[in-house]
Amino acid sequence: MEDEVVYAGNVTVHNVVPEPIFIDASPIVTIKPLEEEEESLLPYEDISLIALVTMAEAEGECEDGKRLVIDAILNRMDSEHFPDNVYDVIYQRNQFSSIWNGRVDRCEVRDDICQLVEEELLSRTNTDVIFFTAGEYSKYGVPMFQLGNHYFSSYE
Repeated sequence: MEDEVVYAGNVTVHNVVPEPIFIDASPIVTIKPLEEEEESLLPYEDISLIALVTMAEAEGECEDGKRLVIDAILNRMDSEHFPDNVYDVIYQRNQFSSIWNGRVDRCEVRDDICQLVEEELLSRTNTDVIFFTAGEYSKYGVPMFQLGNHYFSSYE
């Protein structure tokens, strides 16, 4: 098609019809096989509560330190000496200082910490850790080791 020029006062208008451009706008659908579908071992509410308390208790600690705090919560749930659900373990009286001193209210749930919780649910760094305190070993349990500012102990 030839370019047709139309004059309108001081403006020149080119009347050209461009060739159509075809774009494949079909939606891309990815189907995940059933065996690859990830299903969490705990509801998101529990994972996010563990992540929140982990931030409140171990925000300045290294990743392994955060994992061990997560493990202490999970190990308590598995222990006959503690409640068997996340909420009751975390809110058990005088157990996590960040709950009663208000620190938890100044923290937020972070995706990277939720990811650590998910990973620890699948494969724990330590299955014996039950207690941890900052600065010194707890008067409860059997001292195990120190990592960062936390001292970790087992139940017996």
